[in-house]
Order: sequence, then C-alpha cells, then structure tokens
Amino acid sequence: MAESVPSRADDFIDIYVSPAAVFERRIDGKFGLPLLVLFVGMTALFFASRSAMAPIFDAELTRAMSANPNLTAEQIEAGRKVAGTFGSIFAIAVVPIMALLLGVGVWIGGRAAGARLSYAQSATIGTFALFPKLVESVVAAVQALLMDEAKLNSRFSVSLGIGRFLDPDTTNGMLLALLGRIDVFTLWITVLVAIGLKTMGRTSTGSAAVGAALVWLFGALPMMLQGMRG
Repeated sequence: MAESVPSRADDFIDIYVSPAAVFERRIDGKFGLPLLVLFVGMTALFFASRSAMAPIFDAELTRAMSANPNLTAEQIEAGRKVAGTFGSIFAIAVVPIMALLLGVGVWIGGRAAGARLSYAQSATIGTFALFPKLVESVVAAVQALLMDEAKLNSRFSVSLGIGRFLDPDTTNGMLLALLGRIDVFTLWITVLVAIGLKTMGRTSTGSAAVGAALVWLFGALPMMLQGMRG
C-alpha cells in the first residue's frame, strides 16, 4: 500500500510536532500561505481575547506615558483615545511585519553562522517560527481571565518566563527587556529558527544554534532600546 504524502496543509500541524520535515518541504521558500494563515489566526485571537487582555494594554500604555514628565493629564487622556483608535490596527499590522523582520534577522544570523539562505527561505523560517505565538495568545488569554486584574500590570504578567517574576515599575527597563525573552514561547521560537537554519541552510547543529542565538539577541534589541529610553 502506497505511503501517503503530506500535503502543504499538514505543515500547520507538523510545525508543532515535526518542524524539520516542514522546513524540508518548504525549502523552495514559498511563505505566502503560511503568512496568511498566521495573520488570520493571530487576528482572530486578538479580537477574541481583547477584553481579557485590556488591563495589560492599559497598564503598559499608562507606564509608557507616565515615563514622560512633560505630559499633562489632558495629553495623557488624549493619548489613551488615540491608542484606543489605532491600537487594534497596529496589533493586526504587526503580525506580517514581525514575520518579515524576523526573516531579515534569520538571514543575517544565518549568514553569520555560515548558512546560505535566500531571503524567501529566511522569511519562511521566520513565518513558521512564529506559529507558537498562536498557542501563546491562547495561554495568555486564559491566564488573564483567571488572574486577579490587579496583577495584570505588565505584558510579562502572563508570560511563562523570568519576566513574570520581575516588577515592571522597579526593574531596569533594559534588564527587563532582556530577561523577559527568557520564556517558554520565545525559546520555542528560537529553537524553530535553529531547526530551520540547519534544515534549509544545510549547516551543522552548532552553527544553526549560533545563528538562532544571534536572532534571539536581535529580537531583544528594540525592547532594550525602549527600556533604555524609559
């Protein structure tokens, strides 16, 4: 009896259980459909969990605006209204932007580690590596529904990592941004990047690990710079 050949649709399940097989099948670098699936899934989860996650968004916005002593109460209130209007648009648009930028990071990290990838292949790795974000969104929303609202004072409040145990109001911003990336889902994403580099970049396990570590560090830089300004 002939063995069944996995379809491209199977990739969206296999990325969680057999990622190397997914990257082998996707070595052609066609990432359009995976990016669309990721975008639709994250958008649906955002709207489904928006009310549960609202205290966290509000706490982060308040902290960001309070860091500027020059803002008046009226300006802060106006900022809240603007954030409420454009926050949903940004949250939706950030998904494809994040995937494409991660593709750039994968390409740079891969080149530094000796992998030779096209940008399309790097973006494929970056897109599939973000699929754990779908699980993370569900886990975060469930926690937000079950936790005391007073404890939802940071985006790290529902993380599964070191950042959860750090006070966002007293911890150095750069340190919080760096340590906050030591969590289950960010490390899962990093491991997928390493597997993608090894499989599609035809490089050794050690080189792929180095490239993925560089990508992890690149991902920390924007939040570290934001923390430094704060």
